[in-house]
Amino acid sequence: MWDASRLRHGLRLPLIAAPMFLVSGPELVIAACRAGIVGAFPAPTCRTATELEDWMGRITDSLARAATDEPATRIGPWAANLVAHSSYKRFPEELDLVTRYRPPIGERWQGWATGAIRRFQTQVMAHPNLSRCDEREPLPTGHGQIVAVYPSTDGLSQSLIRSSIQRIFERTDLAFDDTVPAIIGCDRNLLDIYRGYHSPASSAECEACRSWLARIELYLHAIQQARTRARRKAREIDPLVVSATLEQRILARIPYSLTTAQQRVVQEIRDDLAAGFPMARLVQGDVGSGKTAVAIWAILALAAAGRQSVLIAPTTALADQHRLTLEKYLHGSLLKVAEVITGTRDQVKESIAQGEVLIAVGTTALLSSSVKFKDLALVVVDEEQRFGVQQRQLLASKGDHVHRLHLTATPIPRSLALALRGDFDLSRIDERPPGRPQVKTRRVDADQLNDAMEFLEREIAGGNRVMFVVPRIEDGDGDDPIGVEQLAQKLRKTVLGDVGISILHGGLSHDQRISTMAQFRDGSSPVLVATSIVEVGLDVPELTVLWIEGADRFGLAQLHQLRGRVGRSDRPSWCFFSADPSSQEATERLQAFLDEDDGFLLAERDLHLRGGGDVSGERQSGRSEFLLARPLQDLPAFQGLAKAAGERLEDGEEEPQGSLLVRLGRYLGPHSD
Repeated sequence: MWDASRLRHGLRLPLIAAPMFLVSGPELVIAACRAGIVGAFPAPTCRTATELEDWMGRITDSLARAATDEPATRIGPWAANLVAHSSYKRFPEELDLVTRYRPPIGERWQGWATGAIRRFQTQVMAHPNLSRCDEREPLPTGHGQIVAVYPSTDGLSQSLIRSSIQRIFERTDLAFDDTVPAIIGCDRNLLDIYRGYHSPASSAECEACRSWLARIELYLHAIQQARTRARRKAREIDPLVVSATLEQRILARIPYSLTTAQQRVVQEIRDDLAAGFPMARLVQGDVGSGKTAVAIWAILALAAAGRQSVLIAPTTALADQHRLTLEKYLHGSLLKVAEVITGTRDQVKESIAQGEVLIAVGTTALLSSSVKFKDLALVVVDEEQRFGVQQRQLLASKGDHVHRLHLTATPIPRSLALALRGDFDLSRIDERPPGRPQVKTRRVDADQLNDAMEFLEREIAGGNRVMFVVPRIEDGDGDDPIGVEQLAQKLRKTVLGDVGISILHGGLSHDQRISTMAQFRDGSSPVLVATSIVEVGLDVPELTVLWIEGADRFGLAQLHQLRGRVGRSDRPSWCFFSADPSSQEATERLQAFLDEDDGFLLAERDLHLRGGGDVSGERQSGRSEFLLARPLQDLPAFQGLAKAAGERLEDGEEEPQGSLLVRLGRYLGPHSD
């Protein structure tokens, strides 16, 4: 703490701001008030007030030695934004002034200022937390200690939230005196755990309380998963036996032989259909591994029994692709395939409701109340990680005890998948179709495109296709990446301009996208410039060259999905990308993309790069899987809790502290499929 009146002497001295521990670690900011001089310095890990005082003394001495005779009043009467610099070589020349924020600090104001550093044009502490006080001790709440940072909105400050929560703890009977279940491994009662998590005395206490609450959350998930599995297996439905003759008829429709991995998954699905209770199976498979063929096998098996199936995809392009594939496989058959997207005619929906159509394919338009089924028996969810739990539930509710087959190309480790989706049985297609060569991945400079023209021209002359992917539709400015139109115009001025160049992005109408894709497939326009809309739903065997501009703008899973658009035949294939990474994490992500083409191994590296917080790599619609638990780090605990929950359910034991868990389940419990 420092008295602002000392600025009269012309010294630019800091007002101490205590360390604030955020998700990214400790950040310590110092600022001078009243005169508007601002500074911030690399933050050591100050765990105690003594360490903080010692460090601040060294910084104050540095500022004093660097002070000039320039009067402080020249800067103005108000405190400036608190601006942070990552390093200083000279003082005070590098102390910037920003005047957009004016804290209520008078000439003799003294107190504590704390805030998180944010980057705008420079590093800025835009909304410091100020507490006026006459003495250094005791520290006011939110300063010089670990503080909670809560989700907020305009007009709702962190100080108000913290003080409100503190009053709740002090004045409200929360009835949290219960001891937690012994299986959690904690000897503190729930109230102490919550207090320790919201107002920890140390980082160790904060992590311990989070871990205990996370174990409660994991146990609630494990209980729910065990119950869901038990309820599903208790439902009785008519078994569907797929005879050898029927299977041969189905396989005859698929124009290639299934791999050993696909045959294994088909057998697992056959067993599920014959089990006499609804199937719930999650099929993992790398890009291009043949998940769709397995799903089509199941759809045709149900269709042979006169039952309806629906396949939902996250994008119109992918839904179109599935419809075309099914129509190709069913050529000459009496079976009809209907596609339901935004704008689908009522006659199509009516044919589904009347049972005239046994196979429906579509996007989230299938979730509309206007889409009904006569006898829905199978729900296939492609790219299931892109749908929220409620969306998946809604589609399944359109039938009575339907079979569910979910497909995902996000190949998280098996043990983690079982933990996250323990209410589903897990299948894995870990084998690529034979005869497909490895895609060669190369990093290139952005200005090497002209040098590659001769190579690209040879590929097109050989009957192949070339696709460019850019991060945005609109043209970029300055350091922004190039846009679709901008790149297409650039390519039209090269030798590729004579062969036919088309564009594809989400701003085009459905009919325009279908027309563009048809021209690309038949080769009349062999060069395609697109956004990441082609990440899924593009299956063109002749596509042999993928060129990604601004690859640092894409996630690792997304890059791997894009690379999966090439290498879908026996033709040699390449993936070139340019990038200008601005962080170490982006550099490591791109290096992983270069080093590894196995989706399962790549997913392992991606998890470690991201820390396991965002397991799927996708932002899902609806609620995320966990609030406090970290699936990657807490996986061993989850496995133990899941085993214990299953054993308790099988033995018919009552859950310990049942009423307590019911209360907590409203907030920490899962939303299960």
